[in-house]
Amino acid sequence: MTTGSNPPPAQPAPEATPTATATASPTPLLINPLGFIQSSLAGVTVDDLLKNKPALTMLLHDHNRLNNENGSLSNALNTANTYVRGYEDAKTRARTGAVFQAAAAIPIGFSINILTSGNSALVTTGWAVLAIGILFQGIGLYYAFWGES
Repeated sequence: MTTGSNPPPAQPAPEATPTATATASPTPLLINPLGFIQSSLAGVTVDDLLKNKPALTMLLHDHNRLNNENGSLSNALNTANTYVRGYEDAKTRARTGAVFQAAAAIPIGFSINILTSGNSALVTTGWAVLAIGILFQGIGLYYAFWGES
């Protein structure tokens, strides 16, 4: 009974003939779930590595290089994700500011019409509506340029 995702190792061939031994693989091919053959990594078989110090050293150096490269790529990805989040936040702040500034245009326009109409009874109302418009304009500018930094 086997466990894991590797197939069981190949059964040894019955008494091999001289032609069969020349073509027989020294180690069975084990394919892992990621799709590469475990018995031959980077063009080097396990049998090549046994008692071969330079080959082992080269394999370890290659492994360390790949680990370092993986770490560098991971850091670069994290940096890029940080920039993306920052740009998304800036976009959200700019949209919020634009909504407030657009909303400010309405009371400012009404207040200018009220103040320039010549009706002295509505002057206080005109100034109050103008103050509301200026407040909205200030909130919009705050969100567009300085909000949540």
